Amino acid sequence: MNEKKLNNEDKKLIEACLKGDSLAQKRLFKKYYNLMFAICLRYTNDQDNAKEILQEGYIKVFNNIAKFKFEGNLSSWIKRIMINTAIDRYRKTVSEPDKIDLENNENISTKADVYASLEKEDLLKCVQKLPNGYRTIFNMYVIEGYSHKDIARELGINEGTSKSQLFKAKQMLQGMVNELFK
Repeated sequence: MNEKKLNNEDKKLIEACLKGDSLAQKRLFKKYYNLMFAICLRYTNDQDNAKEILQEGYIKVFNNIAKFKFEGNLSSWIKRIMINTAIDRYRKTVSEPDKIDLENNENISTKADVYASLEKEDLLKCVQKLPNGYRTIFNMYVIEGYSHKDIARELGINEGTSKSQLFKAKQMLQGMVNELFK
């Protein structure tokens, strides 16, 4: 993550939020809205669900703002809350993740040159079409940089399930991308 020092504007916003200043809360919300909404959108398949995650995440931000240590980057701290909120929502909605046997499918590779020519919006649309479990694990592993061990711990699954769901997500994405280029 980008660990910049806390800027003066964010410091003042946090201090005002700690005093219960609703205008400061609104400014903080607006300042990071687009970035946080984009993060939430990666973890769900539609804008309404992303907005719900965003709203729930900001409630957590404002309820826990006193825990911010005035170190590092405020946007990184808020981002972590949004990701954790999306993961919590996933945990509540998932029943049994889809599974795939990796042993018989390890020779399938992705086509990096095809992915490189995709527009960001096209790739986001493809990721949003993935089943909930695949999408969550893909985001955690590929976008956020979690290890399979960390994903397993966060989602309450075993590492093999994380690996198989990531594999299946990549396989499905490859199929979707191939369809785009036909």
